[in-house]
Amino acid sequence: MNITTVDSIIQKAIKERLFPGAALGIYSQDLGILCKYYGRHTFVPWSRKIDQDSVFDLASVTKPLCTALAVATMMSEDKLQLNQPVTDFFPDAPLDKWNITLRHLLCHSSGLSAWMPIYKSLSKRGKNHLTNAKTRACEIILSTPLAYETGSKSIYSDLGFILLGRIVEISSGLPLWHLVKKRIYEPLGLTSFTSPLPKGDSFSEIMVPTGYCPIRKRICWGEANDINVWSIGGISGHAGLFSNLEDTLRLTIAIMNAYNDKGKGIASIRGRLICKFLDYRSPNPDIQWALGFDRPSLQGSSSGDLFSQNSVGHLGYTGTSFWIDLQEGISVVFLSARTFPRDIPSDKKRMKKFRRSLHNEIRKVLG
Repeated sequence: MNITTVDSIIQKAIKERLFPGAALGIYSQDLGILCKYYGRHTFVPWSRKIDQDSVFDLASVTKPLCTALAVATMMSEDKLQLNQPVTDFFPDAPLDKWNITLRHLLCHSSGLSAWMPIYKSLSKRGKNHLTNAKTRACEIILSTPLAYETGSKSIYSDLGFILLGRIVEISSGLPLWHLVKKRIYEPLGLTSFTSPLPKGDSFSEIMVPTGYCPIRKRICWGEANDINVWSIGGISGHAGLFSNLEDTLRLTIAIMNAYNDKGKGIASIRGRLICKFLDYRSPNPDIQWALGFDRPSLQGSSSGDLFSQNSVGHLGYTGTSFWIDLQEGISVVFLSARTFPRDIPSDKKRMKKFRRSLHNEIRKVLG
């Protein structure tokens, strides 16, 4: 597979300081797996090179590759149902939240706002901080009025996935990270998936730093770039998952295999349930999401113009993404730290343009 033109696009972005380094994984049923590494962990010329061991903050890629798969696992054990109301788990939820179901949370149509500064209301005290912080975060979210009528449209929401992460924990009796590690990642031999380093732990050199946080007043290195995740602790339902390139790519292949019912799929997810998540289309045309997974938008998608409409994927704020073309049997994972050394608003537009060019060129190479 000759991807010289793809290499040039990534190297040009590094030269223009969109990110200091990157990792690219491509899988095709016809050509197999290709993993490539570019640049360094930082712009300093003596910093570690990006390699097969480099671990990235996946940011919102956590939503599909952790939380949505965890929900599907709990559904396989008959502990959760798509039409189950959130009041089954949060019985004190205000009246305006009573119509919200897990389905609404998974396809971002719950009526919840996109984001709110939960970190401002949380303090890290006590040995049971992690559980207490997650409970408190959910209380804060549920006490906030809805932004729109439940089920009327979709607005991408971190808040809905914070609730989903806690719902998984309530239904399973396990922390979200422990559940996905034991039921999903370890059975597939995916050993690089990890949670943020504990506070006070020495930074691991294989962690790719994600940039300066003006609130924490330090570079985020081994801790979640997302400030709400950091304040809650561990992995939240919306972000906090870390991994290297190869394991992230192998997980997307396992999802594809489970969808196609061949090869090594995901043992914890029963039968064709993964198809229910990836094929889901709301009867409301204003709701475009699959369950936990994004789809290419009809115009200007970050996946470019050549992925089929039978594709799913997700973006991560830090500069990560994956796209799986279920029709063509192709998966592309791209990992970087766009937010290093600082999160510059204009770089968001540059990153979108880069992603489109990258995916279009990859699809041209694959044919």
